[in-house]
Amino acid sequence: MKTGSDRISVDDAILPSDTDPKEDVLSWQKSQIEKRKKLADEGRFASSDAVKTVIRKFIPNG
Repeated sequence: MKTGSDRISVDDAILPSDTDPKEDVLSWQKSQIEKRKKLADEGRFASSDAVKTVIRKFIPNG
C-alpha cells in the first residue's frame, strides 16, 4: 500500500468515476460489430474446433 503524501479527496475516493466509453472506443466497437455481422451474413462462422480451442484456453477440461 502506498503511504506517500499524495492524498485524494473524500469525493474522489467514494464517488464513481466517469465510466462512459470515449468516442474512439465506441467507433472501434461499432466497426468491429459491423465487420462481424458482414462475416456472419456471408455464412462465415467459427468452426466447432475453433470454439473448443478458445473455451479450453479459459476453462480447463471445458
